[in-house]
Amino acid sequence: MFSLTEEQIAFIENDIKVRGITSPDLSIDLLDHICCLIENKLDEYRNFDTVYQETILLFGKNGLKEIQDETNRLLTFKHYYTMNKTMKISGYVSSLMILFGAYLKFQHWPGASVLMVFGVFFFTVLFLPLLFILKFKSSAENNRSVVLSIIAGVASLMLCFGVLFKLMHWPYAQPLTIAGAVLLIFGYLPIYFISVYKNTTNKINATATVILIIAGVGLFVAQSNYGIPRPVSDSFWRGVTENEQLMNFVKKENKLTYDVLEKKSSSDSTSNSTSLKKLKSSTIELIEYMENLKAFLISNTEGISIDAANKINIDDLRTSGGGEITSEILFAGTNSKYTAAQLKEKIENYKSIISKLDTNIDLNNLSTANVVVYGESIPWEQSNFDILPIPLIVFNLNRIELAALTAESALLNKLH
Repeated sequence: MFSLTEEQIAFIENDIKVRGITSPDLSIDLLDHICCLIENKLDEYRNFDTVYQETILLFGKNGLKEIQDETNRLLTFKHYYTMNKTMKISGYVSSLMILFGAYLKFQHWPGASVLMVFGVFFFTVLFLPLLFILKFKSSAENNRSVVLSIIAGVASLMLCFGVLFKLMHWPYAQPLTIAGAVLLIFGYLPIYFISVYKNTTNKINATATVILIIAGVGLFVAQSNYGIPRPVSDSFWRGVTENEQLMNFVKKENKLTYDVLEKKSSSDSTSNSTSLKKLKSSTIELIEYMENLKAFLISNTEGISIDAANKINIDDLRTSGGGEITSEILFAGTNSKYTAAQLKEKIENYKSIISKLDTNIDLNNLSTANVVVYGESIPWEQSNFDILPIPLIVFNLNRIELAALTAESALLNKLH
């Protein structure tokens, strides 16, 4: 076995430093290891330079620098492998949960919401943070890389939560999605362009990355804010208009019936006269409450006065949203007078009065029982008013008004 000369050992020691090894202990260990490998390979047919280059290639594509980086990770980031394993497991599990949750949701099968919520939760709370932490620790990061990692992490969290909130019909889905997209386009991409594009030799990959991010974000935002097809929208609005016309017709018919019955009240029995007054006052109370509720909600979502809200045409609300605002009013308890719980209580009181006057009146259209949707029981107030745009809430209130007026009409006919 050939032995290395002092000059050759000095050359190896210096080359180790040139290749990025800064730790003295690691440098000594590598020097000893490389010298042993070279001495075992040297013979009379092979020179030192050739064997040394072959030996360096044994340390992988990134050479000795990769060993230095791995050593730094082990010394300064002791839980690296545990976090790396957790990241991989959480990524696989969350991806499968989201995939199966989406499939169940498309099929309208039970369990979809649970899988989607937990899938996105694990993806955003475990996988993404660990991914960016490990990416940050995997190499010597400069200030731009740190900022890139932070921006990408925050934007990804916003986009993921935006999708989850959209699927679950929770408030603030659109602001989260838009904020994540803006942060990615105007925060991440400029820094990426400066720090990566200008310094990389493969500009085609860098350009493709920028284009894919812009196109992906555009498609992502577009599909998260899709609208109802025009034929479906027109059909719905015809139903809304017809419902309002029918409600006004029933109101006029009931008023005419009241006029006839009130003229006969002088010759009518005390019982019928009292029933008539009780029916009229209770119906007026419920209808006025719902009319005031509609005006209050429209005023808040459209930013107009109560008087203007009372005069607005329902067709003018076609493009209105306001789901977060209406939910805040109806469910958050910030306004004690106009809440979904108060409306439900008033409807139940009205039904009780009608039932006492006549037990044979059909009140099924005024039911406030839980609604079963695809096997899932949903509270009445949530199914009618939670995270819905103001046009749909107004339509549902008009439908309840029509049901109350129909019950009133049925009882008036019996009192006639």
